[in-house]
Order: sequence, then structure tokens, then C-alpha cells
Amino acid sequence: MTLTQNLLAMAALLAALAILLVVLKAAENRGRLHPESLRKGVHVGMGLVVLPLPWIFDRAWPVVVLAVIACGAMVATRSVRTMRGGIGTVLGGVGRDSLGEIYFPIAVTVLFVLGRGDWLLYVVPILMLTLADAVAALVGVRYGLFQYQTSEGKKSLEGSLAFFLVAFFSAHLPLLLLTDTGRAEAVLIAAILALLVMMLEFISWRGLDNLLIPLGAHAFLRLYQNSDTRLLLAHLLAAALLVVFTLAWRRRSRLDDSALVGGALFGFAAATLGHWLWFLGPFLFFLAMSLVWPRSNEDRPHTVYDILSTTAAGMCWLFAYSVTGKEWLLVPFTGSFAAQLTLYGVARIGHRPDRGSPSRRLLGDIGLGWLVVQCPILLIAFAGGIVVEGGGWGVPGLLIDVGLGLLAVGLAGVIFYLLVPRIYGPPMREGAIKPTVAALGAVASLVAGLRWLV
Repeated sequence: MTLTQNLLAMAALLAALAILLVVLKAAENRGRLHPESLRKGVHVGMGLVVLPLPWIFDRAWPVVVLAVIACGAMVATRSVRTMRGGIGTVLGGVGRDSLGEIYFPIAVTVLFVLGRGDWLLYVVPILMLTLADAVAALVGVRYGLFQYQTSEGKKSLEGSLAFFLVAFFSAHLPLLLLTDTGRAEAVLIAAILALLVMMLEFISWRGLDNLLIPLGAHAFLRLYQNSDTRLLLAHLLAAALLVVFTLAWRRRSRLDDSALVGGALFGFAAATLGHWLWFLGPFLFFLAMSLVWPRSNEDRPHTVYDILSTTAAGMCWLFAYSVTGKEWLLVPFTGSFAAQLTLYGVARIGHRPDRGSPSRRLLGDIGLGWLVVQCPILLIAFAGGIVVEGGGWGVPGLLIDVGLGLLAVGLAGVIFYLLVPRIYGPPMREGAIKPTVAALGAVASLVAGLRWLV
């Protein structure tokens, strides 16, 4: 396309978006639509306008410019008084603190850049974001009776099921009708995408679903696009089993529902990007946390933010393994979760300082993380020859790793124990807890993997 054609196409798209906002504002003034319906009307309209972008533009710069203009306009509707009271009410009428309208054009731009050369990798995520998210919100508002607790309030089972169905067909129909994908593969890919993206939507907060849904759908579709039926079926069963386990375990856990789903998503990533031993570390951490310190009341204080701080170091090592394929990365990965189990126990000392000698409890927590998570996984890896460097570990290497694991867990536990009085107060400094936990988990993982890193 020439420069003039690009500019004309950009002007037409901006005009279409402006007309959409004006029409919805007129509908709002007449009082005919619920605020959530207005917001999702913008959502669907924007999605349909940007859906044909791969066939309109043959280069990225017009899309980037449009995204900058759109983000600037959305910021103006929040900050300029006249716009906030005018067009801004179409977006902000639901009264939630959300940046979703800003994440939307960012997601579209990233998808356009990543999906160039393969329209499917752009269209399917946009359809899921445009249709599934909107339908889920409207069904939840109108019919939501069975509700789950998330970090920002409640979401409904009905809304999640509606999201799954619409997301499934958003992927299945393009795959089946417009590509050479087989029938069985199309069904399985669509089911996996719908289930995983539904889980991403469930754990999102402050409008992040407008970013996580399309980018997650793009990543999963790219991962499974050319997979065989056996692998697809195995991964679908793994995802379904994790969801079932999460639902069955929710009454025993101190994690709220969004945190449980976030943990299940991380477990699925560990099992699929790594292998079963990569899944074992987070699973043992989660299981021990629930069994050693069971929930004694209806309080479920831990949210998806706690999952992010707990798994932050592990995510980095898992990503490194997915890129490099180095099996020894399992060692620091496991060390991070051994340390997190210890840190959780030490935090309980701050919550309940009256239950026994603090020093004995500290030693017990250090031993728990080391014996329950670190030692079993290292022994299994050694016995199975999974971690191989230069022909094998050897017993001395195993002993060094086990010793470094104990040092890592002990170091993290002692440092956190010394920080507990400052963090848990009084007054309790909530903002310091999660960054401290994430940082100590990272430090412990580095110490645990010291033999391989130096």
C-alpha cells in the first residue's frame, strides 16, 4: 500500500471507532443499556473494527500509530473533565478501576506484529477477546448465580462456561473451515485454547484480561497448531484434571478461587513446557502447604498476587528451560519452591507467635522445605539420570546439590525470620510481603543452583 492509502485506511478506522462511541453514548443518554452492556459494546465494536487489519495493512507502522492515538484518546477520557463526563461514561460507567481500554490497542498491536504471515494467529485471539470476554461478562451480570471469589470480587460459573463455549467456537470454526487442520485436531486445539484462556480470564484483574486473553491465545495456538492428536489429547486431559483437582481442593485451601486457578495454570505450564518433575515441585509445595497448615475457617486470604510472588523465580527458570532445554535448570527451579514452602511456614510464626518456640519452628520450617520438596526431586532426578551434564551427575555432585539446597532454604528462612517483626508489625506492612517473598525465592534458587551457575 502507498502512504496515501495507509493514511486513508487509518482515517476510516478512526472514524468508525468515533461513530461507535457516539452511538453508544446516545444509547446511554436514552437509558436503554446497562453500564456493563455499554462497556462491552465498545469492546465488541473495537474488536470487529480491528479484526480485518491483516488484510488492510501490509506493514506494522500504521497499526502502531493507530494504537498510540487510541491509547491517548482513552487516557484523555480519564483525565480531561469534559471527556470524562461525556464519552468517558461509556467506558467508566461500571465503576471499576480498570485499564482494559488501554490494554486493548496494545494487545492488537502486539498480535499484528507477532502474527504477520499467519492471519490465524491474529484472528483467533481477537475473536476470543472480542466475543468470548463480552459474552461472559453479560451472561455473568444477567444469569450469574453460582459465584467464585477472585482478587477483585466475584465471578460466576455461568459467565465462565459462556466464555468457554464462545472461545471454543472462535477457535474451532476458523481452524476447521479455513485451514487444513484435521477435524479431531481442530476440536482438541479449540478445547485446549478455550479452557486455558478461560482460566487466564478468571485470574485477570484491572482489565488485564484484554492483554492476557489475546496474547495467551496466540501463544497456545502457536504451540499447538501443528501438534498431533495424541499430544493434544494428553494436554487436554492434563488441563481438565488440574481444573477438577482445583475445584475439589478449594474447600481445603487458603487460596481464593483466582489464586487456585492461577496455581493450576502454572502447574500446567510446568508440566507441558518441562516434564513431570517440573510439575512435582510446585505440586508438593501446594500439597504440603494445604496439609501442614489446613484451613481452619472460611477465611481465604491468599490471592493471585500471592501466586505471582511465589512462582516468580520458578517462572524465570521454566522459561529459561523452554528456550535452552538445559535439564540442570530443574535444580534452581526446585530450590525456589523448597524455599517458598519454608517462607510460608516462617510467615505463620509472624501470624501466630504464641505457638511454641520460634527458633524450633524456624528449624522445622527449614527442614520441611528441604525434605519435602528439594531432596525427593533431586534424588529422583539422580536415580533417573534426568539431569545430565558431561556424562552424569555422580554421587559427589548430588551431595553438593543437596547441601546447597539446604543452604538455600536455610538462608531464605533465616533472613525472612529476621524480617518478620518488621513486616508483620504492628503495623503490618502488606506492601512489603509479596516483593520480599519473591526476592527471597529468587535468591534461594540461585544458591541452590550455584554448582551449575559458576
